[in-house]
Amino acid sequence: MLKLVLIAALMAYFLSSFGFWMYLFTKKEIGTKIGFSFFGLGFLIQLIYIGIKDFQEKTFAVATQQELPFFLAFLIGVVYYGLSIKYKKKLKDFGSIFAPINVFLIAMTLPNVGEQAQVYKNFWFYAHVILSMVAYAFIIASTVVAVIYILTHRDLKRKKLDSFFVSKFSSSLALLEEVEYKSTVLAFITLSLALIASSIWSSVYLGKHWIWDPKQIALSLLWIFYGFLLHIRVIKHEKGIKAAYLTIAGGVFAFIVYWFVKHPVY
Repeated sequence: MLKLVLIAALMAYFLSSFGFWMYLFTKKEIGTKIGFSFFGLGFLIQLIYIGIKDFQEKTFAVATQQELPFFLAFLIGVVYYGLSIKYKKKLKDFGSIFAPINVFLIAMTLPNVGEQAQVYKNFWFYAHVILSMVAYAFIIASTVVAVIYILTHRDLKRKKLDSFFVSKFSSSLALLEEVEYKSTVLAFITLSLALIASSIWSSVYLGKHWIWDPKQIALSLLWIFYGFLLHIRVIKHEKGIKAAYLTIAGGVFAFIVYWFVKHPVY
């Protein structure tokens, strides 16, 4: 029963993530409503899990090494609700980071199946690889569009009206900016899903809450950078040339992670 409650909490935060991501992508308030609703459901399920576990074991059961990530996710929920109450709607988009973090932490507490399945031949490993590649594809797309935007803006500023970029893209600067932003959002979403799949894979198939895998650490740092990039755009309304340069920096960071940081062999 407790395993089902654990999975229910994970799924609630997972759906909450999608709601907040929907808001980032579409700017429609329905996304935040879905995000807040499922975040609340996940928090409530966590509270139920803690209550059942403590009642069964007659102690503070989530203080064990195995359960600490779950308890940390619960406390993140407390902090997020506290900030939301104090600042109201000003922090609504921060759920797009807090919700996937909670999915990641709860995934760490899933039971280990150890030798019951092959490490590299399972759904979560395949999901991690595929989602990582999709994220890189969106990063490449946003970087290419950002470069075109910068070059077009530069030629317009210099009044080079006969340049290739001005003739092809000058009437579409707003569209380029929108494509760059939405590609960045999709890169962040797929990076989040890739890391979630990776955390479930390492917990279930390697029996470790966290593996100090250089690639996993680098992907986590890349995810943090893209979270920072999105919130700079959303909260500070950064756009135009500065945002494009940040997007290119993300592309360079992703290139380094992809080509120069390798997974160890398990």
